[in-house]
Amino acid sequence: MPAVGETSVTASTTGARDDGRVDGGDEAAPPATDGRVTRAARTRKAVVDALLTLNERGELRPTARDIAAEAGVSVSLVQYYFGTKDQLLLVTQQHLAQRVAQRLRRRIEETEDAPRAIIRAIFEEFIPHDDESREAMLLFVALHTASLTDPTLRRPEAQAITDGLWKLLAHELSRARRRAGVDVDKEATMLTVLVPALAQAVLSDALTSNDALAIVDYELDRVLVPA
Repeated sequence: MPAVGETSVTASTTGARDDGRVDGGDEAAPPATDGRVTRAARTRKAVVDALLTLNERGELRPTARDIAAEAGVSVSLVQYYFGTKDQLLLVTQQHLAQRVAQRLRRRIEETEDAPRAIIRAIFEEFIPHDDESREAMLLFVALHTASLTDPTLRRPEAQAITDGLWKLLAHELSRARRRAGVDVDKEATMLTVLVPALAQAVLSDALTSNDALAIVDYELDRVLVPA
């Protein structure tokens, strides 16, 4: 089974510096003393947490002033750690990808190593079933919907979750006992598209979580040979 890390965030992808600052600002970083590093890390976390809180309220393009007010810091500190709105958006999308990847990794580690069980576990994780999964999916849907009308929201990072999901589903399908005529790539695409569709139906109360999982079972019965 491949590692569920297609959407993970590392220092190299976020541009994070050892002092907690994101590259891209115009000012030079302060000397890397232990106390300064700790304060920088705390301030950066407060700014990121404020940004995500605003995002979850539906404010996907908050101003530096909005973020500073939510974080309880100065506007100049927000601009220091995240020099542009593009960097702020990148943080949002990478944080969401990291959240999804971590939850999915934990779920798969706890699941029987069988293709059908893993595929169903993936859907169980993406379909809202508790406060955390509901918040993550609301943000994912909000970012996706906003990107349809705002080209600046269409970043490669926004596609990371979908790409990683497709690869994982395709891998599990490829090692499963499939019914005759099933095309792995096309079926992986169908299941990938089904994930946000079912999640959004649950968010809008068109389906319950159990209803959504019954549809997943129906699709897997159609594709896979019974064990």
